[in-house]
Amino acid sequence: MFKIIIKNLNLFGYHGVRECEKKDGQNFRFNIEILINKGSFLNDDDLENTINYSEVIRLVKKINSGNKFNLLETFSQTIAEDIMKMSPLVEKVTVKIEKTSPPIKENLESVGVEYVLDRKREEKDKSKNKKVDVFLSLGSNVGSREDNLRKAVDLIGRSHNINIIKVSSIYETEPMYLKDQDSFYNIVLHARVCGELTPFEIIGFLKGIEYGFGRRTRNKYGPRIIDIDLLYYGEMVIESDFLTVPHPKIEERKFVLVPLSEMAPEFTIEEENIKEFIKKKNFIEKVNLVKSW
Repeated sequence: MFKIIIKNLNLFGYHGVRECEKKDGQNFRFNIEILINKGSFLNDDDLENTINYSEVIRLVKKINSGNKFNLLETFSQTIAEDIMKMSPLVEKVTVKIEKTSPPIKENLESVGVEYVLDRKREEKDKSKNKKVDVFLSLGSNVGSREDNLRKAVDLIGRSHNINIIKVSSIYETEPMYLKDQDSFYNIVLHARVCGELTPFEIIGFLKGIEYGFGRRTRNKYGPRIIDIDLLYYGEMVIESDFLTVPHPKIEERKFVLVPLSEMAPEFTIEEENIKEFIKKKNFIEKVNLVKSW
């Protein structure tokens, strides 16, 4: 990597909290360092592969003359962010701004601030703050079915990374794959999760809840106290031995589609509105509304 340095750029500006600073102005000294993601310039003498320091200086002058900042903190951050936007080559920007004749009666050379903007850290922080919409399907046909669903939803909501937005009505549904068992109670849950919580981590969390209930019999589609499936994780698509997202059986499961259509009537399945999709499929399994959540 290379570092571009702009040292001791002196400009006159009108920044500061005091009225006299806004009215009379004062001198400011700028020191800027720009780290660019470039390994070597050997056999590559093209200006487009770096940052033109003359353009950076013009940018700083434009920001300085076009604004009156109260705080040097805001001033330095504005400059750093605008430099970062100049090129994807920019990895890190350090902006130091000093008042060389500050309006204070002390024997000192200058006062100022320094701000560091790191692209990788910013992207990581944005990822952490990003919220992703997820949809879960829950079912139970052993014991008190409604109590099982409510307990599972409560356990899901206890995660500080999962914010439950809405829960569908409860539907009583006919067993689909293994007919010789009691009918199910099913719901669909809409939640918003922290972006740093991956689909694999969500599945691990949900499986922990399932097994805490004593999830199911040996038969994959047999009776179970609680069953929780991850239907959607935003618009992410995953195909792996352990996890497939969106859930691969959504289109054939009326017990999922009906409560999902209640929750998100704008959803599309195979490029068709979910309610219209359900009508055209002519499902034979019974799915009956029991009660609102």
